[in-house]
Amino acid sequence: MDYEPDGTQELLIDSSQERTARRTEHLLVAARLSFFFFHGLLIISASLGFEEVSWWLIFTPAWLGDVVCLVLVILSWFGSCPYVQYCLQERQARLGDTNPSILTDILPDIVMGILSLIYMLLALVAELLLCRYLSELSHGFDAVPVAPVTVIMLVSILTCCRGLCIFTNSALFCCIGLAALSTCVLLLVTEDVPGPTWVLFVPWAAAVLCLLLSAICQLQRCRCILCREELILRILELVVLTLVLTSVLAAIVELSQSLALGIGDSNVGMAGIVAGTGICALALLHARMAVAESRFGAISDRLLIAEMRCGENASLPSSVASVHLEVSGDLSLSAAARSGSGWQSGRMVRVVCPPDPEVGDATSNSAAASAEAT
Repeated sequence: MDYEPDGTQELLIDSSQERTARRTEHLLVAARLSFFFFHGLLIISASLGFEEVSWWLIFTPAWLGDVVCLVLVILSWFGSCPYVQYCLQERQARLGDTNPSILTDILPDIVMGILSLIYMLLALVAELLLCRYLSELSHGFDAVPVAPVTVIMLVSILTCCRGLCIFTNSALFCCIGLAALSTCVLLLVTEDVPGPTWVLFVPWAAAVLCLLLSAICQLQRCRCILCREELILRILELVVLTLVLTSVLAAIVELSQSLALGIGDSNVGMAGIVAGTGICALALLHARMAVAESRFGAISDRLLIAEMRCGENASLPSSVASVHLEVSGDLSLSAAARSGSGWQSGRMVRVVCPPDPEVGDATSNSAAASAEAT
Protein backbone atom coordinates (compact mmCIF):
# COMPACT_ATOMS: atom_id res chain seq x y z
CA MET A 1 0.00 0.00 0.00
CA ASP A 2 1.53 3.34 -1.09
CA TYR A 3 0.78 6.86 0.09
CA GLU A 4 0.41 9.76 -2.31
CA PRO A 5 1.42 13.37 -1.53
CA ASP A 6 -2.20 14.36 -0.88
CA GLY A 7 -2.59 11.74 1.82
CA THR A 8 -4.61 9.23 -0.20
CA GLN A 9 -3.81 5.52 -0.29
CA GLU A 10 -3.66 3.16 -3.24
CA LEU A 11 -4.45 -0.52 -2.88
CA LEU A 12 -2.20 -2.33 -5.31
CA ILE A 13 -3.33 -5.10 -7.62
CA ASP A 14 -3.33 -8.53 -5.99
CA SER A 15 -1.04 -11.30 -7.15
CA SER A 16 -2.16 -14.05 -9.49
CA GLN A 17 -2.30 -16.53 -6.60
CA GLU A 18 -4.61 -14.28 -4.61
CA ARG A 19 -6.99 -14.01 -7.56
CA THR A 20 -7.71 -17.73 -7.20
CA ALA A 21 -8.72 -17.32 -3.55
CA ARG A 22 -12.45 -17.62 -4.23
CA ARG A 23 -12.32 -19.78 -7.32
CA THR A 24 -13.55 -22.86 -5.42
CA GLU A 25 -16.60 -20.94 -4.21
CA HIS A 26 -17.27 -19.56 -7.69
CA LEU A 27 -17.07 -23.00 -9.30
CA LEU A 28 -19.57 -24.41 -6.80
CA VAL A 29 -21.94 -21.52 -7.52
CA ALA A 30 -21.53 -22.15 -11.26
CA ALA A 31 -22.33 -25.84 -10.74
CA ARG A 32 -25.52 -25.03 -8.82
CA LEU A 33 -26.70 -22.50 -11.38
CA SER A 34 -25.91 -24.89 -14.25
CA PHE A 35 -28.01 -27.56 -12.56
CA PHE A 36 -31.03 -25.25 -12.38
CA PHE A 37 -30.54 -23.90 -15.91
CA PHE A 38 -30.36 -27.30 -17.60
CA HIS A 39 -33.27 -28.65 -15.59
CA GLY A 40 -35.28 -25.64 -16.68
CA LEU A 41 -34.48 -26.75 -20.22
CA LEU A 42 -35.65 -30.24 -19.22
CA ILE A 43 -39.04 -28.84 -18.17
CA ILE A 44 -39.31 -27.06 -21.53
CA SER A 45 -38.35 -30.24 -23.38
CA ALA A 46 -40.90 -32.32 -21.48
CA SER A 47 -43.63 -29.71 -22.04
CA LEU A 48 -43.29 -29.55 -25.82
CA GLY A 49 -45.56 -32.59 -26.18
CA PHE A 50 -43.47 -34.84 -28.43
CA GLU A 51 -45.50 -38.04 -28.34
CA GLU A 52 -43.25 -40.21 -30.50
CA VAL A 53 -39.94 -39.03 -29.03
CA SER A 54 -38.21 -41.29 -26.54
CA TRP A 55 -37.98 -40.12 -22.96
CA TRP A 56 -34.24 -40.76 -23.08
CA LEU A 57 -34.00 -38.06 -25.73
CA ILE A 58 -36.33 -35.71 -23.85
CA PHE A 59 -34.02 -35.97 -20.82
CA THR A 60 -31.01 -34.84 -22.86
CA PRO A 61 -30.81 -31.43 -21.08
CA ALA A 62 -30.69 -33.26 -17.75
CA TRP A 63 -27.82 -35.48 -18.90
CA LEU A 64 -25.88 -32.47 -20.19
CA GLY A 65 -26.54 -30.52 -17.01
CA ASP A 66 -25.43 -33.38 -14.78
CA VAL A 67 -22.18 -33.80 -16.73
CA VAL A 68 -21.45 -30.06 -16.54
CA CYS A 69 -22.19 -30.03 -12.81
CA LEU A 70 -19.95 -33.03 -12.16
CA VAL A 71 -17.07 -31.42 -14.05
CA LEU A 72 -17.46 -28.10 -12.21
CA VAL A 73 -17.71 -29.82 -8.83
CA ILE A 74 -14.51 -31.80 -9.45
CA LEU A 75 -12.71 -28.67 -10.67
CA SER A 76 -13.77 -26.84 -7.52
CA TRP A 77 -11.56 -29.13 -5.45
CA PHE A 78 -8.46 -27.66 -7.10
CA GLY A 79 -9.67 -24.15 -7.99
CA SER A 80 -8.04 -22.36 -5.05
CA CYS A 81 -4.90 -24.51 -4.86
CA PRO A 82 -2.56 -21.67 -6.02
CA TYR A 83 -3.85 -19.44 -3.23
CA VAL A 84 -3.55 -22.27 -0.69
CA GLN A 85 0.04 -22.94 -1.75
CA TYR A 86 0.80 -19.23 -1.50
CA CYS A 87 -0.62 -19.12 2.04
CA LEU A 88 1.42 -22.16 3.03
CA GLN A 89 4.57 -20.57 1.66
CA GLU A 90 3.87 -17.44 3.69
CA ARG A 91 2.93 -19.59 6.72
CA GLN A 92 -0.39 -17.79 7.10
CA ALA A 93 -3.97 -18.99 7.00
CA ARG A 94 -5.10 -15.82 5.23
CA LEU A 95 -3.37 -13.23 3.07
CA GLY A 96 -4.99 -9.85 3.52
CA ASP A 97 -8.21 -8.90 5.23
CA THR A 98 -10.42 -9.38 2.18
CA ASN A 99 -9.19 -12.82 1.10
CA PRO A 100 -10.71 -16.02 2.52
CA SER A 101 -9.02 -18.19 5.11
CA ILE A 102 -7.83 -21.59 3.95
CA LEU A 103 -9.09 -23.13 7.20
CA THR A 104 -12.49 -21.52 7.74
CA ASP A 105 -13.48 -20.70 4.15
CA ILE A 106 -11.70 -22.73 1.48
CA LEU A 107 -11.47 -26.06 3.31
CA PRO A 108 -15.23 -26.15 4.06
CA ASP A 109 -15.90 -25.33 0.39
CA ILE A 110 -13.72 -28.26 -0.69
CA VAL A 111 -15.56 -30.56 1.71
CA MET A 112 -18.85 -29.23 0.33
CA GLY A 113 -17.55 -29.97 -3.17
CA ILE A 114 -16.89 -33.59 -2.21
CA LEU A 115 -20.38 -33.90 -0.74
CA SER A 116 -21.78 -32.22 -3.86
CA LEU A 117 -20.22 -34.95 -5.99
CA ILE A 118 -22.04 -37.62 -3.98
CA TYR A 119 -25.25 -35.60 -4.22
CA MET A 120 -24.93 -35.23 -7.99
CA LEU A 121 -24.30 -38.95 -8.45
CA LEU A 122 -27.46 -39.73 -6.47
CA ALA A 123 -29.42 -37.17 -8.51
CA LEU A 124 -28.12 -38.74 -11.72
CA VAL A 125 -29.21 -42.21 -10.56
CA ALA A 126 -32.64 -40.84 -9.63
CA GLU A 127 -33.07 -39.25 -13.06
CA LEU A 128 -31.99 -42.45 -14.81
CA LEU A 129 -34.54 -44.47 -12.84
CA LEU A 130 -37.25 -41.87 -13.48
CA CYS A 131 -36.51 -41.82 -17.20
CA ARG A 132 -36.66 -45.62 -17.36
CA TYR A 133 -39.99 -45.59 -15.49
CA LEU A 134 -41.50 -43.02 -17.89
CA SER A 135 -40.14 -44.91 -20.89
CA GLU A 136 -41.74 -48.14 -19.70
CA LEU A 137 -45.06 -46.36 -19.19
CA SER A 138 -44.93 -44.89 -22.69
CA HIS A 139 -44.41 -48.37 -24.14
CA GLY A 140 -47.40 -49.81 -22.26
CA PHE A 141 -45.53 -51.79 -19.61
CA ASP A 142 -46.81 -52.12 -16.07
CA ALA A 143 -44.09 -50.05 -14.36
CA VAL A 144 -43.83 -49.37 -10.63
CA PRO A 145 -42.37 -46.01 -9.46
CA VAL A 146 -40.98 -47.35 -6.19
CA ALA A 147 -37.31 -47.34 -7.24
CA PRO A 148 -37.13 -43.80 -8.69
CA VAL A 149 -39.34 -42.37 -5.94
CA THR A 150 -37.11 -43.88 -3.24
CA VAL A 151 -33.93 -42.36 -4.67
CA ILE A 152 -35.64 -39.01 -5.31
CA MET A 153 -36.84 -38.96 -1.70
CA LEU A 154 -33.27 -39.57 -0.55
CA VAL A 155 -32.03 -36.69 -2.72
CA SER A 156 -34.85 -34.50 -1.38
CA ILE A 157 -33.91 -35.25 2.22
CA LEU A 158 -30.28 -34.36 1.48
CA THR A 159 -31.46 -31.13 -0.13
CA CYS A 160 -33.46 -30.23 2.97
CA CYS A 161 -30.47 -31.03 5.18
CA ARG A 162 -28.33 -28.70 3.08
CA GLY A 163 -30.86 -25.92 3.56
CA LEU A 164 -31.15 -26.50 7.31
CA CYS A 165 -27.43 -26.82 8.04
CA ILE A 166 -26.07 -23.98 5.87
CA PHE A 167 -27.61 -20.53 6.06
CA THR A 168 -26.60 -19.44 2.54
CA ASN A 169 -29.53 -20.01 0.15
CA SER A 170 -31.29 -22.03 2.85
CA ALA A 171 -34.76 -21.02 1.65
CA LEU A 172 -34.02 -22.26 -1.87
CA PHE A 173 -32.84 -25.71 -0.80
CA CYS A 174 -35.51 -26.17 1.87
CA CYS A 175 -38.35 -25.24 -0.49
CA ILE A 176 -37.13 -27.42 -3.35
CA GLY A 177 -36.35 -30.35 -1.06
CA LEU A 178 -39.73 -30.23 0.67
CA ALA A 179 -41.56 -29.82 -2.64
CA ALA A 180 -39.82 -32.84 -4.19
CA LEU A 181 -40.37 -34.91 -1.05
CA SER A 182 -44.07 -33.99 -0.92
CA THR A 183 -44.47 -34.81 -4.60
CA CYS A 184 -42.99 -38.26 -4.07
CA VAL A 185 -45.32 -38.93 -1.14
CA LEU A 186 -48.35 -37.77 -3.13
CA LEU A 187 -47.29 -39.93 -6.08
CA LEU A 188 -47.14 -43.02 -3.89
CA VAL A 189 -50.48 -42.19 -2.26
CA THR A 190 -52.32 -41.47 -5.52
CA GLU A 191 -50.66 -44.23 -7.56
CA ASP A 192 -53.79 -46.40 -7.60
CA VAL A 193 -56.17 -43.43 -7.92
CA PRO A 194 -56.66 -42.47 -11.58
CA GLY A 195 -56.99 -38.86 -12.57
CA PRO A 196 -55.85 -36.30 -9.97
CA THR A 197 -52.42 -35.51 -11.43
CA TRP A 198 -52.88 -31.82 -10.58
CA VAL A 199 -52.21 -32.66 -6.93
CA LEU A 200 -48.56 -33.32 -7.79
CA PHE A 201 -48.10 -29.66 -8.77
CA VAL A 202 -49.45 -28.21 -5.51
CA PRO A 203 -46.16 -28.59 -3.54
CA TRP A 204 -44.27 -26.80 -6.30
CA ALA A 205 -46.73 -23.91 -6.27
CA ALA A 206 -46.23 -23.62 -2.51
CA ALA A 207 -42.44 -23.78 -2.96
CA VAL A 208 -42.41 -21.01 -5.57
CA LEU A 209 -44.66 -18.89 -3.35
CA CYS A 210 -42.28 -19.34 -0.41
CA LEU A 211 -39.32 -18.43 -2.62
CA LEU A 212 -41.14 -15.31 -3.77
CA LEU A 213 -41.88 -14.22 -0.21
CA SER A 214 -38.29 -14.96 0.80
CA ALA A 215 -36.96 -12.88 -2.10
CA ILE A 216 -39.22 -9.97 -1.11
CA CYS A 217 -38.03 -10.11 2.51
CA GLN A 218 -34.39 -10.30 1.44
CA LEU A 219 -34.80 -7.33 -0.89
CA GLN A 220 -36.33 -5.23 1.89
CA ARG A 221 -33.56 -6.25 4.28
CA CYS A 222 -30.58 -5.49 2.03
CA ARG A 223 -31.99 -2.75 -0.19
CA CYS A 224 -29.84 -0.07 1.44
CA ILE A 225 -26.51 -1.73 0.52
CA LEU A 226 -27.34 -2.76 -3.05
CA CYS A 227 -26.07 -0.91 -6.07
CA ARG A 228 -28.35 -0.02 -8.96
CA GLU A 229 -27.48 -3.13 -10.97
CA GLU A 230 -28.13 -5.46 -8.05
CA LEU A 231 -31.40 -3.72 -7.25
CA ILE A 232 -32.60 -4.15 -10.84
CA LEU A 233 -31.61 -7.82 -10.79
CA ARG A 234 -33.53 -8.39 -7.55
CA ILE A 235 -36.64 -6.74 -8.96
CA LEU A 236 -36.38 -8.85 -12.12
CA GLU A 237 -36.10 -11.93 -9.91
CA LEU A 238 -39.41 -11.04 -8.25
CA VAL A 239 -41.04 -10.58 -11.65
CA VAL A 240 -39.79 -13.94 -12.93
CA LEU A 241 -40.80 -15.76 -9.75
CA THR A 242 -44.28 -14.28 -10.06
CA LEU A 243 -44.42 -15.50 -13.66
CA VAL A 244 -43.34 -19.01 -12.66
CA LEU A 245 -45.92 -19.09 -9.85
CA THR A 246 -48.63 -17.99 -12.26
CA SER A 247 -47.71 -20.71 -14.75
CA VAL A 248 -47.74 -23.44 -12.08
CA LEU A 249 -51.13 -22.27 -10.81
CA ALA A 250 -52.42 -22.19 -14.38
CA ALA A 251 -51.27 -25.79 -14.87
CA ILE A 252 -53.07 -26.85 -11.68
CA VAL A 253 -56.30 -25.15 -12.76
CA GLU A 254 -56.07 -26.62 -16.26
CA LEU A 255 -55.48 -30.16 -15.00
CA SER A 256 -58.27 -29.94 -12.43
CA GLN A 257 -60.72 -28.64 -15.03
CA SER A 258 -59.74 -31.33 -17.53
CA LEU A 259 -60.40 -33.96 -14.87
CA ALA A 260 -63.75 -32.50 -13.81
CA LEU A 261 -65.10 -31.61 -17.25
CA GLY A 262 -63.42 -34.32 -19.28
CA ILE A 263 -61.79 -31.84 -21.67
CA GLY A 264 -58.25 -31.69 -22.94
CA ASP A 265 -55.32 -30.13 -21.16
CA SER A 266 -53.61 -28.48 -24.12
CA ASN A 267 -52.60 -25.39 -22.13
CA VAL A 268 -50.59 -27.39 -19.59
CA GLY A 269 -47.71 -27.70 -22.03
CA MET A 270 -47.61 -23.94 -22.54
CA ALA A 271 -47.60 -23.41 -18.78
CA GLY A 272 -44.70 -25.84 -18.47
CA ILE A 273 -42.76 -23.99 -21.17
CA VAL A 274 -43.29 -20.70 -19.35
CA ALA A 275 -42.21 -22.24 -16.03
CA GLY A 276 -39.09 -23.80 -17.57
CA THR A 277 -38.17 -20.54 -19.27
CA GLY A 278 -38.60 -18.74 -15.96
CA ILE A 279 -36.28 -21.20 -14.21
CA CYS A 280 -33.62 -20.66 -16.89
CA ALA A 281 -34.04 -16.90 -16.52
CA LEU A 282 -33.68 -17.17 -12.74
CA ALA A 283 -30.43 -19.11 -13.17
CA LEU A 284 -29.07 -16.40 -15.48
CA LEU A 285 -30.15 -13.63 -13.10
CA HIS A 286 -28.45 -15.33 -10.17
CA ALA A 287 -25.33 -15.80 -12.27
CA ARG A 288 -25.23 -12.05 -12.85
CA MET A 289 -25.86 -11.48 -9.13
CA ALA A 290 -22.89 -13.71 -8.34
CA VAL A 291 -20.70 -11.63 -10.65
CA ALA A 292 -21.88 -8.46 -8.91
CA GLU A 293 -21.16 -9.94 -5.48
CA SER A 294 -17.66 -10.91 -6.60
CA ARG A 295 -17.08 -7.25 -7.43
CA PHE A 296 -18.73 -5.55 -4.47
CA GLY A 297 -18.53 -8.27 -1.79
CA ALA A 298 -21.01 -10.76 -0.43
CA ILE A 299 -24.40 -9.45 0.68
CA SER A 300 -23.98 -10.93 4.16
CA ASP A 301 -20.58 -9.25 4.58
CA ARG A 302 -21.91 -5.89 3.47
CA LEU A 303 -24.89 -6.16 5.82
CA LEU A 304 -22.57 -7.01 8.70
CA ILE A 305 -20.29 -4.08 7.87
CA ALA A 306 -23.29 -1.75 7.62
CA GLU A 307 -24.58 -2.88 11.02
CA MET A 308 -21.13 -2.47 12.58
CA ARG A 309 -20.77 1.02 11.14
CA CYS A 310 -24.21 1.98 12.43
CA GLY A 311 -23.20 0.77 15.88
CA GLU A 312 -19.93 2.68 15.71
CA ASN A 313 -21.69 5.86 14.61
CA ALA A 314 -24.09 5.53 17.53
CA SER A 315 -21.34 5.00 20.13
CA LEU A 316 -18.47 7.18 18.86
CA PRO A 317 -18.37 11.01 19.01
CA SER A 318 -19.24 12.97 15.94
CA SER A 319 -15.61 14.12 15.47
CA VAL A 320 -14.60 10.73 14.10
CA ALA A 321 -13.68 11.09 10.43
CA SER A 322 -15.78 9.19 7.94
CA VAL A 323 -14.03 7.27 5.22
CA HIS A 324 -15.22 7.63 1.63
CA LEU A 325 -14.18 5.60 -1.37
CA GLU A 326 -13.58 7.17 -4.75
CA VAL A 327 -13.73 4.64 -7.54
CA SER A 328 -13.73 4.91 -11.26
CA GLY A 329 -17.04 4.42 -13.01
CA ASP A 330 -20.59 5.60 -12.61
CA LEU A 331 -21.51 3.46 -9.61
CA SER A 332 -22.23 5.32 -6.39
CA LEU A 333 -21.97 3.13 -3.31
CA SER A 334 -21.41 3.70 0.36
CA ALA A 335 -18.24 2.62 2.12
CA ALA A 336 -20.08 -0.30 3.67
CA ALA A 337 -21.14 -1.55 0.25
CA ARG A 338 -17.59 -1.37 -1.12
CA SER A 339 -15.74 -2.80 1.85
CA GLY A 340 -16.72 -6.39 1.13
CA SER A 341 -14.54 -9.27 0.17
CA GLY A 342 -14.98 -8.69 -3.54
CA TRP A 343 -12.38 -5.92 -3.69
CA GLN A 344 -9.53 -8.39 -4.08
CA SER A 345 -10.14 -8.39 -7.83
CA GLY A 346 -7.31 -5.96 -8.52
CA ARG A 347 -8.96 -2.58 -9.05
CA MET A 348 -7.13 0.60 -8.06
CA VAL A 349 -8.99 2.15 -5.14
CA ARG A 350 -8.32 5.56 -3.65
CA VAL A 351 -9.19 5.90 0.02
CA VAL A 352 -9.69 9.53 1.02
CA CYS A 353 -10.27 10.82 4.54
CA PRO A 354 -11.81 14.30 4.32
CA PRO A 355 -11.27 16.65 7.26
CA ASP A 356 -13.97 16.79 9.90
CA PRO A 357 -15.49 20.30 10.32
CA GLU A 358 -15.65 19.94 14.10
CA VAL A 359 -11.98 18.93 14.29
CA GLY A 360 -11.07 21.87 12.06
CA ASP A 361 -13.05 24.32 14.21
CA ALA A 362 -11.39 23.01 17.37
CA THR A 363 -7.94 23.39 15.82
CA SER A 364 -8.62 26.96 14.66
CA ASN A 365 -9.99 27.94 18.08
CA SER A 366 -6.93 26.57 19.87
CA ALA A 367 -4.64 28.39 17.44
CA ALA A 368 -6.50 31.67 18.02
CA ALA A 369 -6.29 31.24 21.79
CA SER A 370 -2.55 30.65 21.67
CA ALA A 371 -2.11 33.73 19.46
CA GLU A 372 -4.00 35.91 21.95
CA ALA A 373 -1.90 34.55 24.82
CA THR A 374 1.31 35.54 23.07
